[in-house]
Amino acid sequence: MSSYDGTRSARQSKRYSMSALYMSMSANETELEIDDELAKAQKVLRDLKSKISSQSKKNFVLEKDVRYLDSRIALLIQNRMALEEQNEVASHLEDALELEEGAFPNDEKTQKYGNLLFLLQTEPKHIAHLCRLVSMAEIDSLLQTVMFTVYGNQYESREEHLLLTMFQSVLTYQFDTTPEYSSLLRANTPVSRMMTTYTRRGPGQSFLRTVLADRINSLIELQDLDLEINPLKVYERMCQQIEEDTGSLPPSLPKGITGEQAAENPQVQAIIEPRLTMLTELANGFLATIIEGLEEAPYGIRWICKQIRSLTKRKYPEANDQVICTLIGGFFFLRFINPAIVTPKSYMLIDGMPAERPRRTLTLIAKMLQNLANKPSYAKEPYMAKLSPFIQQNKDRVNKFMLDLCEVQDFYETLEMDKYVALTKNNLELSITLNEIYAMHSLIEKHSAELCKDENSHLALIMSELGHAPAQVPRKENRAINLPLFSRWEQTFENMTQNMDITQEEIFFLEAKNIFVQIIRSIPQHSAVARKPLRLEKIADAAATSRNDAVMVRKGIRAMELLSQLQEMGSINKSDQFGSLRDEVEQELSHLGSLKEGVHQETQKLDDVYKTIRDHNAYLVGQLETYKSYLHNVRSQSEGTRRKQQKHQVLGPYKFTHQQLEKEGVIQKSNVPDNRRANIYFNFASPLPGTFVISLHYKGRTRGLLELDLKLDDLLEMQKDNQDDLDLEYVQFNVTKVLALLNKRFARKKGW
Repeated sequence: MSSYDGTRSARQSKRYSMSALYMSMSANETELEIDDELAKAQKVLRDLKSKISSQSKKNFVLEKDVRYLDSRIALLIQNRMALEEQNEVASHLEDALELEEGAFPNDEKTQKYGNLLFLLQTEPKHIAHLCRLVSMAEIDSLLQTVMFTVYGNQYESREEHLLLTMFQSVLTYQFDTTPEYSSLLRANTPVSRMMTTYTRRGPGQSFLRTVLADRINSLIELQDLDLEINPLKVYERMCQQIEEDTGSLPPSLPKGITGEQAAENPQVQAIIEPRLTMLTELANGFLATIIEGLEEAPYGIRWICKQIRSLTKRKYPEANDQVICTLIGGFFFLRFINPAIVTPKSYMLIDGMPAERPRRTLTLIAKMLQNLANKPSYAKEPYMAKLSPFIQQNKDRVNKFMLDLCEVQDFYETLEMDKYVALTKNNLELSITLNEIYAMHSLIEKHSAELCKDENSHLALIMSELGHAPAQVPRKENRAINLPLFSRWEQTFENMTQNMDITQEEIFFLEAKNIFVQIIRSIPQHSAVARKPLRLEKIADAAATSRNDAVMVRKGIRAMELLSQLQEMGSINKSDQFGSLRDEVEQELSHLGSLKEGVHQETQKLDDVYKTIRDHNAYLVGQLETYKSYLHNVRSQSEGTRRKQQKHQVLGPYKFTHQQLEKEGVIQKSNVPDNRRANIYFNFASPLPGTFVISLHYKGRTRGLLELDLKLDDLLEMQKDNQDDLDLEYVQFNVTKVLALLNKRFARKKGW
């Protein structure tokens, strides 16, 4: 979302908003079929944004499932889970299915819930209040509904602005109730979780990919580059290498020394010195890219930075720019940039897991950026103090960047208009699940003493009518529904225009402009009537007398009426061909023409984001499938159903060529000479559930060259510890891809 044009006056802004209102109102009638290139491009972009919003929500839910199962599978691997717990995890897995669509079971409740969700969406203060009341255990469920459903259309200005209004309310409360500024936005609270989740939406993901992906991918290719600067670790690795090379350590290199002693060692210092230089160069590269990406930063993230700045100034009038930038850095770097640098895989910035050394380098770079954004503290890691020149060289530069982030226009006036536009629409809907509705109802009911203190408030009245919240339905019975949204407390159109201080003359002018733009966009571009300078009277007459198009005729007649009324009011004059109105119509058409290129560019960028989100979805689904298969095996053993009677029945072997496994990414590195690879193949077999044998063969030889016994537990543990390489002497396998292959070949067979 781009920043707003700060040069537009309040009056122009109101007229612009009224124009949007008229477009919205006329869209509820039988609209002209506008099918020009811009309309087609806009439809493609709209559909793409809708897909991204929908897919982001699916991924958020899947990530919750994977996080839960990660912790449970860890217990299974360590044999610490009872059978009833295994059954509970199994039911969770079996329920993690694609949701079916359905209808709400009760028409009367549909209306009441439609009213409740409209109220929650359009009056963000209620959700903001709820976010302050919920526990950490409840926050993920609430965030799923708030971020990806209630305000789930991530690229629609009205929903985005309402969500940001909710953030403003939450942040204001946070500032008002936190005694020390140094602890603001630091602790892991529902509010900080909410801010992190906001950065994970489509626009934030797009920014991270644009700014960080190339830098991170270039770095992780340097698998052997060791930039460790912790003296103790450097000393230990140095000793290990000397021991491997010579068979023993000299007396001058004793084991079990302290970090301080290691830092004094001249050899360690000589190793660390060039690494500091290289780390500084890499961190400078990351920082330069981030600063250059200022204009790419999502409007919402910049606006939150702006609120942090203004709230800090309000609560701490004596606070200097350094203090303000520390707090902005606590959000922008700590919650947004650094997690993506440290765990790029979970942010969909890279394909595989980085090796150990690049992973450590990324962590060090993130620490450097964090120390730059904050007041650095080296109490826990004194060795980081060696990088303080990087802080001194860049501190002013990064502070300027954080203050520049705050330079965006507010949206309050536009939002007021957007609220009115929403009230004129009769097709507002929310795609939401039954369990999301019931969970929101339940949370509000639980905290109703705080949320519904005023028993005459709209929220209290709706909650009273709804009664007790229904229980959550089993996930298999959960349904995604399109809930119609509406307000029982609508304002009339007359009230809206009075509140906006718009005259009748201006209303007619805007209506005329919009009707002429619609008519011209609906007729062929090469038509004589569409040539410039526009002859508005001829255009209205041509539309009013067109055949076989009742909508066009109605628009033409209305356009003629408006020309007549505006002449009587003295707004336009026939003698100059209605010049003031004609000029605005031509300007609007010109603006729409230049808009088309921007729409195409945005579509290209979001296509990449959508593909990334889809790929991440496939990865998460694969994780769940792996867990499901593993769990099936463990439960089979726990229930005593292991294949005793079939223990000699081997599943497989399944044969794969070297080329096939290389193409599928299972082989990520091969030492087999190119001219021999065509003769190499692998057999995969499963003699017992959860046990696999991989053997490497050469065509023409009866015996395999080597054999590797694998336990599924070990592979899962390797994956959990981010160990991505499985060494088979001649080749290196990718652990995640091996798991996927085993899952595909053996999981369908009973007992794995």
